[in-house]
Amino acid sequence: MTEEEANAVAEALRGKTWNSGGGIWLVVFHREDGSIAVMSDDVINIYDDQAAFDSGQAREYLLLH
Repeated sequence: MTEEEANAVAEALRGKTWNSGGGIWLVVFHREDGSIAVMSDDVINIYDDQAAFDSGQAREYLLLH
């Protein structure tokens, strides 16, 4: 996602934007149960917690294409 796209999605869905590097922008949702959902333009990943996110260990994913 571009920065503009990520900002629009984050605003609409009450998430936060994050630049993962290389011009790639993501939308991050910190959920009440402590898990983290991260949305790109082609996938949504669910991580159990910050440590799982930091190590790239997604519990679930949903391909958007």
